[in-house]
Amino acid sequence: MPYYEFICRKCHKKFAEVLSIKEHETKRVHCPKCQSSETDKVIEPFFAKTASKTRGY
Repeated sequence: MPYYEFICRKCHKKFAEVLSIKEHETKRVHCPKCQSSETDKVIEPFFAKTASKTRGY
């Protein structure tokens, strides 16, 4: 399941949720610290390592 990061607009706590794609579309996420539903999704850069195609794998 995908891992999503959020930040609370009220207390500024950053937290993560594991949600299915359907849950992500429909579920209202609440801050674990203050229980506010005023949250924003955080877009974080990521790094994906794959096997090199030049090595003959």
